[in-house]
Amino acid sequence: MEHITKSLTPVALLVAAAVVFVLGTAFLLASDATLASSLGASSDLAQAGHWIEFLAGVGAMAAVCTAGWEVVVHSEWAAGAEIAAAALGTLLLMIGLLAAAASNGSSTAGPVTTAVGIGIWALLVLSRAARASLAEQGPARAAVPGVHGGPGHQADLWLVAAVGLFVLAIGYGFTSAASEGAGIAAGILQAVGVAVLAGAMASARSRGLLRAHPVPGVIAGLVILAVSFLAAAIVAGLSFRTLTALGAGLTVVTAVQLAGVVALGLAAWTRVRELYPSARTAEVRP
Repeated sequence: MEHITKSLTPVALLVAAAVVFVLGTAFLLASDATLASSLGASSDLAQAGHWIEFLAGVGAMAAVCTAGWEVVVHSEWAAGAEIAAAALGTLLLMIGLLAAAASNGSSTAGPVTTAVGIGIWALLVLSRAARASLAEQGPARAAVPGVHGGPGHQADLWLVAAVGLFVLAIGYGFTSAASEGAGIAAGILQAVGVAVLAGAMASARSRGLLRAHPVPGVIAGLVILAVSFLAAAIVAGLSFRTLTALGAGLTVVTAVQLAGVVALGLAAWTRVRELYPSARTAEVRP
């Protein structure tokens, strides 16, 4: 029971981080909505939103560290090394959110740091792709069901996911450049990267590799986020004559992004609800 309860803790922390991030994004939405009426209020709301999102990053870091501690306690050193790399990427993401909060979104270091963090996640996923490819082609291939494209064939999916993360990282790097062309490129690359991730998950689900109930919610959240990035690219390419028009455009982008984050948070909460009955069953078992 103790092991199941510990496994529940990182997911619960991720749910808490998602809730906090939703709150921060809601503040950013309010900031965009008040841009035309009050620049001061809009700036204050944006500042609050960035700091709240940084707190969400702290929660995500806590979730990764908790998961890492659990695998170390159980002497699962290979998994521990992977989680250490994931923790480094999450730490850089948290630093990027801190830079954005300290500068109220004007820092160029924040997006670059975030891009490096996502790049580390991409390298981690790429290493998974290499390991899966070796397992499917080497002497252990007989132990991998569906090695010739069946349900057990995973290397191509890991590789696609790694490519999506690399594209997403490049897109975040472009957001550090304050120009119309860079904004359009950033939005398009981010949309493509997230869409590739959603496609990889959908393909894995169709092969029977992902059967958990939260998977459709995660896919839906990623698709909505891809739409929000595409909308950001469109807004970056338009010329707004008034603050009212600019605020309306930014509000639409942030509202779609908020919907995507909510979908991902609900998927994480669904996972907690799946794990909780197992923990309760183990608790009452003699």
